[in-house]
Amino acid sequence: MKHNYFRVYTNCIVTRGYTKSVISDIQRENSDFIPNSLADIIERLNRKESLVSIYKDYGEENKPILDEYLNFLLQEEYGFYCSKEEFDMFIDLDLRYQNPDWISNIIIEIKKDELPFLKQVITQVEKLGCKFVALVCYESLNPDDFDLIRLMFDNTIIHSVEIISQYSVGVDEHSISELSTKFERLSSLFLFNSPPKMTMGSRKKYGKVVFSQKKYTNFSFCGGVSPDHFQTNLPKVLEAINHNSCLNKKIAVDINGNIKNCPAMPQSFGNIKDITLDEAIRHKNFNQYWNITKDDIAVCKDCEFRYICTDCRAYTEQPDLNESRLDVSKPLKCGYDPYTGEWEEWSTHELKQKAIKYYKELS
Repeated sequence: MKHNYFRVYTNCIVTRGYTKSVISDIQRENSDFIPNSLADIIERLNRKESLVSIYKDYGEENKPILDEYLNFLLQEEYGFYCSKEEFDMFIDLDLRYQNPDWISNIIIEIKKDELPFLKQVITQVEKLGCKFVALVCYESLNPDDFDLIRLMFDNTIIHSVEIISQYSVGVDEHSISELSTKFERLSSLFLFNSPPKMTMGSRKKYGKVVFSQKKYTNFSFCGGVSPDHFQTNLPKVLEAINHNSCLNKKIAVDINGNIKNCPAMPQSFGNIKDITLDEAIRHKNFNQYWNITKDDIAVCKDCEFRYICTDCRAYTEQPDLNESRLDVSKPLKCGYDPYTGEWEEWSTHELKQKAIKYYKELS
């Protein structure tokens, strides 16, 4: 048999869960559920076991199932039949995560009347090689404020700027169109506390601008886990395999100027008015969570979504600590149970109420 081997494309990564697995095509950026029994077959195929050997081990009675599995992989373009010699022509994917920047992204909470101070922070951000910035303002910003922000990022190395702020009646269709045209680095503008008339169909009409009726007064909105937030792309998957998928190479400045891993986390490494970002990241504990992967997190380590999901350390179920006394509990705002394969509303789960009460008392 000339094509006695089946090669799964190296850009297709299988993540085994407790009840089922996920195969993620990080080139086409999509994921599919597969049974764990197919994950077993793929593992053998990746070891370059011949089809003759696999079919023999599973027996004649399971031949239709094996045929169905291979047809699925072929039709969905997850792999191809080949000879033994052809198999070796395709090298395995390097699963290391490589990013030369000290810091890859920053979240900056800022008050409207402190916008002019932002320029000093951006200068420090550039020195760290950081190229992705998220600005959060819990007040309304007008077109002049957005223009001021735009000018601050001109002629910088920053690639992407995300802005989250309260809706302003002064931000109309004309100003949005003008902002989108002029502010090329603007990747998204999220306007909360918007009137209902603005939220209907806004994604299609305004593109990178999203309106929401929700009201935010602090960063407690972060940490939600849902399929809508899953990302199947090369950088995010490789980062999740090797590092913490939320905190790795991240820095934040909260509303009071405290430098943290995330605005919602309690530990501060100094204040931006007293020390620089560069000084803060040299604190011995600043990167303590960077290498805590989903494989280290309780429950998440058995979840098939763990390499396409984001791991929140700001809000957790709390009971689990590792040998370094770091929190490795499941994210609080996740309603998925990998042991049953079911989603439910996390905020009403009986076992989460103690942790929910704890965070409410802190806020």
